[in-house]
Amino acid sequence: MEYLTLPQTDLKVSKIALGCMRIADKSIEEVEELVKTALESGINFFDHADIYGGGKSEELFGEVLKRHPEYRKQMIIQTKCGIVPGKRYDFF
Repeated sequence: MEYLTLPQTDLKVSKIALGCMRIADKSIEEVEELVKTALESGINFFDHADIYGGGKSEELFGEVLKRHPEYRKQMIIQTKCGIVPGKRYDFF
């Protein structure tokens, strides 16, 4: 796996990120296996947003971290918030 250093940080992220937008309809076991496989493959960069699955994607991901707190030390999590359907971003 190749890694990049995020500008102005010492964070090294995998060139491949695991997008978590479509995990809301998965079982906790499926998400658990997905995260485990990603980490074992060298993927440490995970993409989230509060809008993914109406928040369900982040809930499931959080449950995986609750079950496996050791995973968190291996991860760089990117998230976005303030996204409103029909608008770009709502920061007001």
